[in-house]
Amino acid sequence: MIQAKGWLYLPIEVKVRELDAKLLLAYYAVKEGYHVILGEHKMVELAAEKYPPGIFFSKGYPQSYRKRIISKAKKNGHSIVELDEEGLIINNPSQYMYDRMQSETLNLVSQEYCWGYFQKEVITGTHQNSKHKCHITGNPRLDILKPKFNSLYKDNAAHLRKKFGDFILINTRFSRYNSLLGKKENDEQSKYIKKLYHSFLGMITSLAELYPSTNIVIRPHPGENFESYRREFSSFDHIHVIHEGNIIKWLMAAKVVIHNGCTTSIEAFLLGVPTITYMPFSSAAFDVKLPNKLGLIATNSNEITTLIEEIINKSKHDIYKDSKQSEQYLMKYCEWSKNSFSYETILSLLNNITSPRVHKTIATQSHNLYLKENKNVKHFFPFLSREEIVNFYQKLDKIEGYQSRLMIKKVGKNLFEIR
Repeated sequence: MIQAKGWLYLPIEVKVRELDAKLLLAYYAVKEGYHVILGEHKMVELAAEKYPPGIFFSKGYPQSYRKRIISKAKKNGHSIVELDEEGLIINNPSQYMYDRMQSETLNLVSQEYCWGYFQKEVITGTHQNSKHKCHITGNPRLDILKPKFNSLYKDNAAHLRKKFGDFILINTRFSRYNSLLGKKENDEQSKYIKKLYHSFLGMITSLAELYPSTNIVIRPHPGENFESYRREFSSFDHIHVIHEGNIIKWLMAAKVVIHNGCTTSIEAFLLGVPTITYMPFSSAAFDVKLPNKLGLIATNSNEITTLIEEIINKSKHDIYKDSKQSEQYLMKYCEWSKNSFSYETILSLLNNITSPRVHKTIATQSHNLYLKENKNVKHFFPFLSREEIVNFYQKLDKIEGYQSRLMIKKVGKNLFEIR
């Protein structure tokens, strides 16, 4: 029988981006004896106040939000570890440190997990006394891109190909202008994003007219107003605005991905999916350099059309002549190996933290936690069912070649205890 190690709290803010990676980490953590509380962020925060002290897994936040969450978790007796979901793309190191990594809060963190060497260098360059707590781990979001876990998405990708054919996937990141609360032009960056947003609308219209028999799927950033795209392209039956499920199945199913500054291009590149960066203009201040350097570059609709035709007619080897160089460039920013895994590194580090052991009488109690509905929360995390978790873990069992015996118990809205 596995000895219980302690409680592990895994909050999730953006379901489609974070859920599968957190489920993966939870699966292997439970195998090692952890009792996991997993679910929508505010619900996990609430659970961390009611349930016993353990390890609170911070996902990274803007400073004011970060200070509140981490300070409260610390006050409730938890050890804090952190993996900043925004730590892969750091355009302005000094701004990043000010916005997300101030020392006052970093001092409360026991272990800071870094996507790669660059993020660690940025943090330790400013906070040299934190070198001992910064560890290069990668991110479980990259684990699920690796060959071992391809079968998690294989059937779903096949279903999407059957439904949409050889479709073009367009990923956007224009929430600074096309926000949930409406269009915003607060500063020079939002004005730049506005210009880029309208360039994408024009480019998509051109593609839709040129390829009337090819489906185009627009997947907006989770912070964007989805309806703005639906209104804009309501006259095109073959344009679909969809934001559901993990991005990986969509990438695996797509014929080609088009983006500008979107982190999904990194995932597409690592999966070997043809990717086009659409750059009708550029800005040294506001372009997102890392994702834009991967794959192919087009500066107008004609160049995109030419590249799409090349992708359709040529082999991957012909398209990605410089893929090795791009891969070497990417490795500075994210820890990546097809045969080693972030979740293993993280669990090894977690095992070095001494936390209160789980007692049987506490582990079986139910608090039935609930909060009032929040529109923003519902947008980022609409629902989570026990069946979703069970289905995901059944696929992992098949990969691992055995049947796990996990208890998955709902303890609140979009909140589960797994042990």
